[in-house]
Amino acid sequence: MNVMKVVAAVTAISLAVYLTQQHSEGTSQSVDAKSGGPGAVPAATQQARPGALVPLRGMAIQVNSNYKPMEQFGKLIDEIADLGANSILISTAGYQENSSGGEIFIDSRKCPSQEQWDQLLDYAHAKGLRVVLMPIVLLTHPRTSTEWRGVIQPPRWDEWWASYTDYILYYAKIASRHHDTVEVFIIGSELISTEDQGEQWDKLIAEVRKIYHGKLSYSSNWDHYERVPLWDKVDLVCMTTYHKLSDDVNPPLDELIEAWKPIKKDILTWQAKIGKPILFTEVGWPSQEGCSIEPWNYYRQDVATKAGLAEQANCYRSFIRAWDDEIKQATRIAGVLWWEWTPYGGGPTCNNYTAKGKPAEKVLRDWFKANGKPFARQPQGPASQASAERP
Repeated sequence: MNVMKVVAAVTAISLAVYLTQQHSEGTSQSVDAKSGGPGAVPAATQQARPGALVPLRGMAIQVNSNYKPMEQFGKLIDEIADLGANSILISTAGYQENSSGGEIFIDSRKCPSQEQWDQLLDYAHAKGLRVVLMPIVLLTHPRTSTEWRGVIQPPRWDEWWASYTDYILYYAKIASRHHDTVEVFIIGSELISTEDQGEQWDKLIAEVRKIYHGKLSYSSNWDHYERVPLWDKVDLVCMTTYHKLSDDVNPPLDELIEAWKPIKKDILTWQAKIGKPILFTEVGWPSQEGCSIEPWNYYRQDVATKAGLAEQANCYRSFIRAWDDEIKQATRIAGVLWWEWTPYGGGPTCNNYTAKGKPAEKVLRDWFKANGKPFARQPQGPASQASAERP
């Protein structure tokens, strides 16, 4: 039998298990994850949720405020469910001062409390959304325009890892209390300067697996995924997709579709080697002229234009044309999470990533509608009640 077919078959089985397997299991200064959290669900009491081999089709949001989070982000959950999505990526941040910082902290002004997290996740569950939870690191006072989490170099790595471990375990405990909702927990995002520290990642993953029994992943850059040495340690591959698709502003749709062909070939050839499904965690373009040239550069144009809105929509269409067959097969590609849906902005005057109120929104709605929802959650009543009743 052809080796590639064998790998593809193994991948299909792995993804089937991934999508049907049961999932188990103070805040303003340094995070103390050692004490645990209220309501952890013992593994022995957890029940498998029946499911089907269905990929994740969803939207990403950033939970970055403690001001009425249920009002702010619950509304986004409603809107994403109304789009027809079956999944939601929730990104939230821990902070360090700059790339030389040695301590990560959770800012209580920018992060819901544990009780509020329980409410939000219960609400996502009630709306039929599967959750991918992604804690990231942001710098509060970068010293240069090129400083970001990918170039972290603390003076004492052991101290940084201790702080980062506490931070990740804090969210692993939250995820464990929602084992039937949080299907994927991402233990790191674009931390390029840490990726070669295998021993530290091994320790972190071992600690997380004691707490959270769903699928673990790491989110890599679109231009770096082949060099990440962590894929053998996690359950699936997560990656962004800010690939350059054109050299010209406002290219025709067929040119964008053609540009995906070599990119797709490279990704699937690499996927066949590692044998693990890929989840695209950030797929999006700002509604700006030239977004197909530099999808990562949301400062390229200061104003939104009709042409920029059209280019964004065509980029969405091109991705769907290129990848929809693989997403439907649900063997090599575990799904896509579009970046992003926001509580602000949107509409024809917005030049940012959100598709809200733009031609790209109709592209998404049509795509979600064509694929349908895989299952409906059983109503659990008000989110606050569900949280209060959790052991």
